[in-house]
Amino acid sequence: MLDLLIRKRLGVLLLFCLLAASGIYLVGHLSVQLYPRVNRPRLMTNIRHSGYSAVAFHEQYASDIEARLQAVEGLELLEARYGSNQSSFTLTFDWKSDADKVKADTEAVLNTINGNFPEELRNPVQVRFFSGENAGYLMLGLGSASVSPEDLYKLVKANAEPRLLQIQDMDLLEVFNVEDLKASVVLRRLDMLHHGVTIADVNAALQADSGTQSIGSLTEGLQRLSVSFAKDDPDLFDIGSLVVKQVGGTDVLLDSIADVDIRYTVPSATFVLDGSRGIQIICNPVDGGNISVMSREVQRTLSSLKSEGLLPGDTEISALLDPAEYINRSMLSVLESLILGAVLAMVIVLLMLGEFRNSLLIGLSIPVSLILSFIPMYAFGVSLNLISLGGMALAVGMIVDASIVVMENIHRLRVDEKHAGDELHLKDLIIRATAEVRAPVIASALTSILVFFPLSFTAPLTNAILGDQAKVVVYTLGFSLAVSLTLVPIVAFLIYRNSDVRRKASDADRAKKNPSEIVLHLLEWGYSRSLRLVVSRKPVAISLLAAVSIVLALSVAFVLPRLPREIMSPPQSDRLIVFLQSTNDLTSQEIVEGKLPEMNALIKEKLDAYVARTYAEVRGRFNRIFIVLKKTGDADFVTAELQKLFPSDNDWYYSIMNWDPAELPLPRTNDLRIDFGGADETTLIPLLERARDLVTETGYYARVSTTPATGYTDELSLSARRQVAGKLTGYNESTLLSLVRRILGGTQTKTYEYDGLTVTARAVYPDADIKGRVNLANFLVPYKDSAVPLKHFFDFQVKSNISQIVSENGDLIFRIYANRMRGAPASEWLPLEAKTKEYLAANLTVPEGCTVAFMNPAEELDNAIRSLFVSLAVSIALIFLLLAFQFNSLAVPLVILAAVPLGFIGLIFSLFTFRSTLSLNSLLGAILLSGIVVNNSIILIDFFLVRRRETGKTEALVQSAVIRLRPILITSLTTVFGMLPIAIGLGEGSSVIKPLGIAVAGGLTVSTLLTLYVVPAIISLAKIGD
Repeated sequence: MLDLLIRKRLGVLLLFCLLAASGIYLVGHLSVQLYPRVNRPRLMTNIRHSGYSAVAFHEQYASDIEARLQAVEGLELLEARYGSNQSSFTLTFDWKSDADKVKADTEAVLNTINGNFPEELRNPVQVRFFSGENAGYLMLGLGSASVSPEDLYKLVKANAEPRLLQIQDMDLLEVFNVEDLKASVVLRRLDMLHHGVTIADVNAALQADSGTQSIGSLTEGLQRLSVSFAKDDPDLFDIGSLVVKQVGGTDVLLDSIADVDIRYTVPSATFVLDGSRGIQIICNPVDGGNISVMSREVQRTLSSLKSEGLLPGDTEISALLDPAEYINRSMLSVLESLILGAVLAMVIVLLMLGEFRNSLLIGLSIPVSLILSFIPMYAFGVSLNLISLGGMALAVGMIVDASIVVMENIHRLRVDEKHAGDELHLKDLIIRATAEVRAPVIASALTSILVFFPLSFTAPLTNAILGDQAKVVVYTLGFSLAVSLTLVPIVAFLIYRNSDVRRKASDADRAKKNPSEIVLHLLEWGYSRSLRLVVSRKPVAISLLAAVSIVLALSVAFVLPRLPREIMSPPQSDRLIVFLQSTNDLTSQEIVEGKLPEMNALIKEKLDAYVARTYAEVRGRFNRIFIVLKKTGDADFVTAELQKLFPSDNDWYYSIMNWDPAELPLPRTNDLRIDFGGADETTLIPLLERARDLVTETGYYARVSTTPATGYTDELSLSARRQVAGKLTGYNESTLLSLVRRILGGTQTKTYEYDGLTVTARAVYPDADIKGRVNLANFLVPYKDSAVPLKHFFDFQVKSNISQIVSENGDLIFRIYANRMRGAPASEWLPLEAKTKEYLAANLTVPEGCTVAFMNPAEELDNAIRSLFVSLAVSIALIFLLLAFQFNSLAVPLVILAAVPLGFIGLIFSLFTFRSTLSLNSLLGAILLSGIVVNNSIILIDFFLVRRRETGKTEALVQSAVIRLRPILITSLTTVFGMLPIAIGLGEGSSVIKPLGIAVAGGLTVSTLLTLYVVPAIISLAKIGD
């Protein structure tokens, strides 16, 4: 086959050029994301039910709402949280569900539910994708020197918003204004009684149709015409002149019974950039959308609007949070690690082989394999992201392994046979050299590829996170195998066909000129002597194996449990957030004009050298200041300084933390979860509260919470007084209940459009008029020329009930969640849970029939990690089958696989030494390591079996090990140095895959050193080659 390829070399080279050109073209068409999609489609919606308690709303509507939502195709989990005045629903779908489809289906179901509600509960349906703090969004700030912020906002709403909403992958667009136009209508109760007007009359007047009203029809000739009356749209500033009712032929106007106030004010949610109020635009992508493309298109669209004159030409667009910037920066960091790893690998090859042309031929496999891998990436929909690029960076040191073995063997035969430049001899030599190592090279490459095959059957979370990485490694290694057995021999033939090795200096002379040759000769001499000592003396071999076994056992038993666990390491961030919450009832305007300038001045005075800029979101009670640092490395110092500058006191609560907008959005886990059941809520809520207090008393956990909340709400229950019901004209039970609902909640909202702004108006009573049960009971409603209190119609009774109800898929849940301090050792998790269980058993009285169960709080994470261990076992089994097929033996594969636990020793101690974590990436490193470490054993044993036919067992072991020492060292060192930039974690993006680099580099280093002695020691003791 290779003979044919060499003869048809021009066609083969053209084919590789064509494929490489295709790869270069297709890489520009790959989707670019920060991460692959790692979450199932998850939706959230809220239902407002003013006037309904959690219990009341749950009893009346929960069963219908939940039954309809659970019927949505693909739904796996429905979480319902019922509270006073509002309930929320979170829908989690299976991994195969299409995000857009399930959102459309859910909206349709909710519209049906909304239509079945009574009128007072009907609100516009809003469904949004569930997103944590780090799910990825674009935040822009806009300003202009020539146009006021108010006028700029109008231009953005009129010209920019419609265009932005058309951008592909855009899900939600929010534009925050610098001012709000607010309409306040506060009813005057005594004036209403004087005119005999109720709030129901005000509501009817506000909701009266403002558009066309049908009157009837008439016939004119042969035509039939409809007759309608077109009302003028009401003007916001004329709302006070609204006729509420006619009494005795006199119009009662709204401003005669209410204080109407229309004014501009600071919005309840406002944005402050560098100390000045500005316009903020927030863009959220659809679930799984290409956020990088969306970000570029938004900024391109805004720039186009400036050039078209639809936005002021001097509009400054500040990208406060640009996911494309994070993606480019992080991916550039990984790309730099990839290139640096490739350069280091090639330096090792050059130093070890001592010949530039050999190194150049081996290095050829790196760019060719990487470029060709873009073709299957495009074909199978793999995006360019940190994880897939990490797979390339991971594979860069392994790509050259097969080429190293092939080229080293070609080089060895050229020197041994003193090639004189004859083309036929060279072709025959290359064919023989390639054939000699073809089987072990294929086996070695396949073992590395096979370890990734079981990843397709791991837990969905694991497959979602690591799937892209595994695919990319398979693609690159597959192409590197093809390149090493075809392209490298062909190019070697072209380069060396006119080269006469006899004209080269002797090996001795070259050794004197090449320091690496001196080092290698010394290594080979020392290795042969020490190895002979091991394999020739049975007690020494047994002692070596026993010592290695003890170290492995100790590392698994004592070091592994001390490694902290996480799903994925976060990238480094240059952002901080200061959460500030006022204990007083301050308005957004008071915070913007008072508190923020004070804080910004203090930050500028003390930390100006470290802070690039600040911006804030002000929402009254809950507010956030975002701080952008000049250097990522200053995050810990600035955080500590901010904590000194802003300590919490009786007036303000501060929380300062590092914020990473590029962190992988993953399921959050807790350190403790306790489930309660077996009784109704009246029994379980007090039990839940007592258990929470006991868990807090232990001091083991920093944060302890309950689901649902254990608080109670007092409910004022009205019951009709039958003896007076219906006896007063105009008042029956239905009209009275509607009237009370309006008294408590105000009128329905009326919407006005004014100067490009949407303004809502709602008439309400002053808080003082309806505060407290007594005021409500004595609230007067007009009757004829007098007034009657509500207590005339109703009896009032206070009842206490739970404040919240939570269910999952229709079943009520009662749980305690707790978390330890951040950074607490993972090894403490189970002991602390056991101590907590003992403490509760001793101090918590559980009513008869109630159950208390300690559940796994990180089940999804554990399933992901467990599935990787299963994948590791399956990988080893597949490697065993492959090796058994190749060597036609059951004993030889077992000896080869002895290298796998040797790698685990290095992996565990490397993670511990460098304070890394046991994460999906480090476990992927373990899987990958099991495929890499056996390669050295395969080549060593393959040569041993050939040498054993010619000489004794000990001599064959020493000779084959020494002969293969150089390629073993080269392949191992290229892989280790290729991963060194990843293990060090250069740049922001590299920190995500840092545990993977540490695991493989450390594991392979230790495994290589031990394999050189342990595998020959096992062979010397086993009946292999006898």
